[in-house]
Amino acid sequence: MKISEVTVFDVAEFARIDDPNEIELKELEDMMPSAVQYIKSYTGLTDDELDMYEDLTIAYKILIVDMFDNRNLQMEKVGGENRTVKTILNMHSVNLL
Repeated sequence: MKISEVTVFDVAEFARIDDPNEIELKELEDMMPSAVQYIKSYTGLTDDELDMYEDLTIAYKILIVDMFDNRNLQMEKVGGENRTVKTILNMHSVNLL
């Protein structure tokens, strides 16, 4: 599945939200563009290039669920990003110095 094909219901299922309500769906939907932008900024890939790598879809879903699960928390340490996401994004980064 490509990132552009992921729906809010796919994300809710991935997050294991049983019978999501309107508020939860809206919050997830609001986080979806932020996750895409994060991946694009991190990797330097374009929207079209994101869809070339299906493993980025997993990173995308993890990012959204992480945002959702931690929407009321602050990061307590530097570099607190998810290791799985970081590994996948590192494999596709074209803007590393």
